[in-house]
Parts: sequence; C-alpha cells; structure tokens
Amino acid sequence: MTNCIICDSKNDSNSIEHIIPESLGNQHYTLERGELCDKCNNLFSKFENKALSNSVFAMERARLGIKTKKGKTAKGKVDKLEIEGNKDFKKDHVDIKGLDKENFKNYNPKTRIGQVYVKAFDQSENAVSKFLLMVAIESIYKSQKKLFYRYDFKELKEYLTNQNTKDWVFITADKSLEGSKSIPTFLDKYRLKKIKCKLRFKEVSDDILLFNYDLGGISMIINLLNRNLKWLERFDEKTIYPEHFRKKTATNIG
Repeated sequence: MTNCIICDSKNDSNSIEHIIPESLGNQHYTLERGELCDKCNNLFSKFENKALSNSVFAMERARLGIKTKKGKTAKGKVDKLEIEGNKDFKKDHVDIKGLDKENFKNYNPKTRIGQVYVKAFDQSENAVSKFLLMVAIESIYKSQKKLFYRYDFKELKEYLTNQNTKDWVFITADKSLEGSKSIPTFLDKYRLKKIKCKLRFKEVSDDILLFNYDLGGISMIINLLNRNLKWLERFDEKTIYPEHFRKKTATNIG
C-alpha cells in the first residue's frame, strides 16, 4: 500500500491519475498507481469537469480540435453560449450556439466575419482554482520531487479536499510567467508541448511559489503556498479571479 500525496491516507488504488486530463489530449503524463487515492480522485473529477466545461477552457479545447476521453468533440457552456469542436476535429473551427448582439459584434457582411465575446468563467472560478492547484501539485510530485518536499502544501491540500473552502485567487495572463522554469522534463515536456500544454514554476520567496499553466492561447498563474494577495501587486487588477479579490487587492496596494 502507498500513501496518497494529497490526503496522506494509505490506499491500494489501482487507478491511474492523468496529471493533465485525457480530455485535454494527455495520454502519458501520469502518476503511479496508488499515489492518488480513489476518494481524492473522485473528488477532483467533479471540479475538473466544471473547470473544463464552463470556462474559457471549453472554447480553447474546441478551438484546438481536442478529442474527449471517449474520442468525441469537446463541448462546453459558458453563460449563454453552447460551444462544440468541429466534427472533423479541424483546428480553429468551432460551432457556437446562443449568439446575440451582446456576445457577437463587429460583423462584416462582406467577409462574413465578426467577433465573439466569450465570458472567461461561468460561475466556475473556484473549480478552475482547484484544477490549477491539482495539476500543479501532481506535476511537481511527478517531475520535481525536491520542490515537492521543500515546501509545505498544507493549505493547498486542505482546499483541494474541502477542509477549507475559502476562495483561492488566480490570474489570467497574456504570456508565460517571466523567469519561470518547466516542471516536466525531457520526454514528458516534449509530449505535453505537442498538445499545446506547458507547466512552469517560479520560486519568489518562502511563501510565494507561482505555478503557470498554459493551454494553447490561455495562460493562468496561481500561488501554491497560501491565499496571500501580495504576489498580485505586479499584475493587472482586471486579470484577477474570482473578481471579488480585485477590490481587496486595490485596497492592499493603496
């Protein structure tokens, strides 16, 4: 029997945990059997599904032509929009239902081109926070063992297992975190790059360890060690989620 890396319980689970979900194209980057117990695995699957189906991830999965675990087109719903990937899995071809004057603008009848405005998150911010933290801790355990044992991830683990449900802030970014290093190495890094995925980290201080998750044109950053907001000072307030943290951040900086 082995100990679960999240809840530390002894278990004999035979399931294989995909660090990046299979629904994002990952086949090889996994934990060993038993390193994540069935209880944690089942818990994680609930917020993972919401994060990937009710946020900007849904659009990106469809845009990249990624197949689901069952080989079907990626689907999702964000606010009024129902999103689905192309039936032939062509990249940059997305079927969208629910377009109206609010979310489809600047249409040119000659070119038949317009701009679709997709809400980043549809009541899915907390699910995305947990998804980022889950991918971070699992990938660090897999590929950066020294980093895993160097820091105390107690708060992170309590949040993932719902022992503490207080919101955990993250940001969206338009590029990868400057000065960060890749978590996966060699073949793992190469395979993830092929599915448009990058996992990176940056050690800032004893209480700030930043994790940067890139999928296609999406980039998100989160502090893995605590909910402290001081690391947000260098970033644009408009990129902070959940949005209620924006006022708190402005107050702290002011």
